[in-house]
Amino acid sequence: MALYAILAAIVAAALIGLEVYAADSITSLKSAFFMSVTLGPITIPDTLEFLTGLAVLIVFLAKVVGLLLLRLGNSYQLRTDGIYVNKGLANLQNTFISAMAFSDAKLTRTLGMRLLGRGRIVVEANDGRKFELKLLKDSANVQQLIRANLSHPTVRVEK
Repeated sequence: MALYAILAAIVAAALIGLEVYAADSITSLKSAFFMSVTLGPITIPDTLEFLTGLAVLIVFLAKVVGLLLLRLGNSYQLRTDGIYVNKGLANLQNTFISAMAFSDAKLTRTLGMRLLGRGRIVVEANDGRKFELKLLKDSANVQQLIRANLSHPTVRVEK
């Protein structure tokens, strides 16, 4: 979320800066860029810059809501017998991958994820199923734990 906030601030500043530069460079557009709009008792100065900032804010809030839904709709539990993957808010889908069915855990970290210490792990099963664990904190360590727990299945031997 912090990365999106920083990117939104940079994009808003760049767009508004370009608008001000264009208004100063092209004198015929100066009145269009710096016009004010009065809505009842409220006067909005520099309407185009205000609308640009508002558009960037709406996109930022949409990304934040998407991240919140991702956080609320996904949970993962690693146990000695396997990994439990829970997905969904209203329709919960619970999947279990046993140690016997485990094939591999692939780690992906984009530049943005590396900056924030997050990662994505795709857990593959022997039957071709793939499960995506998204935005994991300390993902390299989580990958190591998954491989350590699931690549050596526990076997009981009766006397």
